[in-house]
Amino acid sequence: MHGLSENEIKQRTLRFLKSYYRYRQREGATTLSSDMRGAGGVIADGYLSFPKVGGEIFHATFEATSLATKDEVRYTILKGRLHWDGIAVASLAAAITLIAGNLEGWFTFKKITYAGCIGVVVIAFMLCFILFISLVGNWRRYRYIYAVEQFKQYFVDEQWIAIGEDVFANYYDDPYYVELRKQCIRHGFGLIVVRENGHPIMQITPSRNDLFQSRRRRLRFFSQAELARFTKEGNYPEWLRKFNATSFLRFKGRYTYQAIVLAISLAMIIGVFVLESQKEEIVIEEEPEYLDRMAKALVFNTRPENMQDSSFVVDTPYVWPPPILRANDTRPYVDLAPQPPVADAPPAATTAKRRRQPDFLLASPQGEPLAVYDCSRLRNAAGAFFVLQEGVYDSYSEAESRVLDLSRYGLECSALWLGCFRGGDDGYIVFFGPLYEKQEEARQALSAYETQLGDNVLGIRMDIRSLSLNPSE
Repeated sequence: MHGLSENEIKQRTLRFLKSYYRYRQREGATTLSSDMRGAGGVIADGYLSFPKVGGEIFHATFEATSLATKDEVRYTILKGRLHWDGIAVASLAAAITLIAGNLEGWFTFKKITYAGCIGVVVIAFMLCFILFISLVGNWRRYRYIYAVEQFKQYFVDEQWIAIGEDVFANYYDDPYYVELRKQCIRHGFGLIVVRENGHPIMQITPSRNDLFQSRRRRLRFFSQAELARFTKEGNYPEWLRKFNATSFLRFKGRYTYQAIVLAISLAMIIGVFVLESQKEEIVIEEEPEYLDRMAKALVFNTRPENMQDSSFVVDTPYVWPPPILRANDTRPYVDLAPQPPVADAPPAATTAKRRRQPDFLLASPQGEPLAVYDCSRLRNAAGAFFVLQEGVYDSYSEAESRVLDLSRYGLECSALWLGCFRGGDDGYIVFFGPLYEKQEEARQALSAYETQLGDNVLGIRMDIRSLSLNPSE
C-alpha cells in the first residue's frame, strides 16, 4: 500500500459529497470544483454548490489532507499566544500585588525602598508567568490545527475535513486524531476518512446550524482559471498580491487584548510609583519623646548665647519661650505689676475702673498651656485686622474654658479681651488661627477650617470679624 496522494483524496471526497447531497432538495445542478482561493489566504481544496429551493445557493467546502501534508490536521502548541496570555495575566497579577501591598503598608518606598518595590513587581511577574505557563500550557486554546482554524475564517453552509487513512497511526487513542475529532465536534465541522481500498468512512457529519452565530464573514471563491486570468490582465485584487499559502500558522490571530491588559497593568504600576514618590514622610512621636524633645529645645533656647535680643518689638502673641502661667494660676495682668507710689496713685474711681477692665490677652498655641499677655503686645498691629470669631463670652473663665475645650480636639484657638479694641466692651472673643491683615486671607482660612471640620459634629460656628485697636494702645 503506497498511500493516497492529496489529489486522489480530493477526487474521492468530491464523489462522496456529490453522493451525500444527492437527496437534498434543489432547483438546479450541482457544481463541483477543486483548489479554490479566497481573500485572506483561504484555500478550499474542494468546493460543492447547488441552488436550493427558493433560489439561495448552498455551499460546502472541504480540506483534503494526505500523509505528505499531515501537519494540516495535527495540532501544534501556539507558544506565541501562550506567552502573550502569560504576560497579560502575570502583569495584571503583579500590579494587583503591588497595589494591595501598598494599601496594607507592606510595599512602600519607606519600608522597602524604590528598588525593593521594583523587585516586588519583577518577582511577582516572573512567578505568575511561570505558574501560568505550567498550568495552562496544554489547554485546547493553545492547540492550533490549521484546517480547523482556516474554516473559522469564513462561512459556508457546511465544511468537511477529509484525511487519508494513513495520516494517523490509529483512530482510537492517537492524541492528534483525538484532538482533531474534538475540535470538529465543537465547531460543527464534518470529518471523513478516505481509504485507499474501499469507500470513504464518515466519522462526523457537519452541523446544520451555524455554531459561530454569524460571526464569520462570507467569501467569494475563485478558481485557478479565474486567478490565471487576473494575473494575465494585471487586474487582480489586493488580497491576491499578499496571498501566502505556504505558512500553516497564518491564521494564529493577533494579540490585541493581551496588549491592552499589559498597558493597563503598566499604568497601574506606574501610578503607584508616582503616588509613592509624592508622599511626604510622616513622623509620629509618642508623648514621652515629644515632651523630651520640647524640654531639650527649651533648654537650648534659654541659653544666653542662643537668646534673642529683647530690644526689638514682637508683633505677635506667639513667642518662644512663652510667659506660661498655669491655668489655675492665671489672673489679670495688672495684678502682677508693681504698685505705684501712693502719692502718684490715680483717683479711686479710675483704679476701680482699671480693675473692672483687666488689660490682657490670652493665647493657646496648640499643645501648650495657656499664656497671658497685655494689650501692648498688639500695639504694632496698625489699622484694622480680621479674626475667625467662634464666639463672645462674658468672663475670662468662660473664655478660658472654651479655649481649653476646643484645644482638646486639636483646634488652634485663642482669646482676646475686647477692651483692647475700639468700641469694645468687657467681653472676650474666642477665635481660630492668627490675626489676619487682609479680609481675603481670613476668607481663605475660614474655608480651610470648614473643610477641616467636615460634618462639624461639634456644632462650631465661625464668622469673620474686624477689630481695630484703641488709640491709646
